[in-house]
Amino acid sequence: MNAGRVVAVLAAASLALTMPWRAAAEGDGASGVRGIWTGPWYLGMTSGVATLIVEGDTLLEGSLQLTNNERFGTAPRPLTEARFEDGQFRFKVTGEDGQRMTAQLPVAGEGTRMKGLAKYSGYNIKFELTRQK
Repeated sequence: MNAGRVVAVLAAASLALTMPWRAAAEGDGASGVRGIWTGPWYLGMTSGVATLIVEGDTLLEGSLQLTNNERFGTAPRPLTEARFEDGQFRFKVTGEDGQRMTAQLPVAGEGTRMKGLAKYSGYNIKFELTRQK
């Protein structure tokens, strides 16, 4: 085998070995975000605890509950248009006040953390969620 062919074979083997790790880190569809996620949310000087529940196989559904947010309400609110693509969990949810929240939360830490922003009533809400075991 010539040197060029050896390099090509080694490069292909190296790529093949890294692909399963990358797929596991990004998650494979719904399994990349399914579960219970909790952590703080922040809006200016206000904060509280968020509980995000994501269920389903090909069609994702679930709920979001926030503490300490009177406008959104404290009861769990159903998710709409939930999807996981390109390493990000995107969803919409309507608060108790009728305002719609639009979220885009990147999944990191080998599928154990979501940290990102949501837009609600014209303001950015920051989420820092961790998947519960």
